[in-house]
Amino acid sequence: MKRSIVLFGFFLAVFAPLAGAYEYPLQFTPNPGYRGLVVVGYRFEGNQVVGNCSYYTVSGNSGGGKGGGSFATIKNYLQTCRWDLFGNLISITPGPSTPPDQIPGPLYQAGTATVYAVDANGDTTGVDTRLQGHGGFVNTPGTHYTWLTAQSNAVFHQLAYTLVTTVQSDGDGPLNITQIVPSALKGAVTLTNTTCIGAIEAGNTCTITVTYDPTQLTSTTGLAYDTFRIDLTSDAGDAHDFVQNFTIVLPQKLN
Repeated sequence: MKRSIVLFGFFLAVFAPLAGAYEYPLQFTPNPGYRGLVVVGYRFEGNQVVGNCSYYTVSGNSGGGKGGGSFATIKNYLQTCRWDLFGNLISITPGPSTPPDQIPGPLYQAGTATVYAVDANGDTTGVDTRLQGHGGFVNTPGTHYTWLTAQSNAVFHQLAYTLVTTVQSDGDGPLNITQIVPSALKGAVTLTNTTCIGAIEAGNTCTITVTYDPTQLTSTTGLAYDTFRIDLTSDAGDAHDFVQNFTIVLPQKLN
């Protein structure tokens, strides 16, 4: 027997500021076992941020050999990275972006952010200790959105559910959403209603309502696992989809 249960998300209490450019992290992923990671934007070249994305790795035995010898090998990755104005990585090239004795001093400090460069449009780049990870950033005016519904793992019974997610437009102008595509790896998903198509004024929220149906899933263990996502197409420079993992509790069959 199928039942529809409305599952509302948990809304965050903290909202992003509505004025000023949006701060995008400079994307960079070092090799496993990295140490001393430095990611910082130093200057603008056209519509690109140029900066440092360097680190080092240590391999081998450091001081544990017979006779007190040291066999550790340090490998330095001195690199220059280029990013677009939304922090997306464009290229990595060997060698520092600026010789160590010519690294520019910061222009100014703004709270936790150290700003090294400002372009003609007022975009800024540098490093911000508030950001998780390495802290490199570029601050660019533009539209942006945040999912206010929690994306933590959820446990469901094998029923049809109505899921409601909420999006907030929190950039510098109206967010224009042109397409919404919900999907799941295993369960059936249908978009049933939305207020998110079109222009969403900065500071406003909209909702996406879908039906998620796992009633056809089977498993020999009594549990099934699925991943649900919502893909948005919009004019926001930083696109990030809603992704949530589900555990489905299947009814036990009588012998």
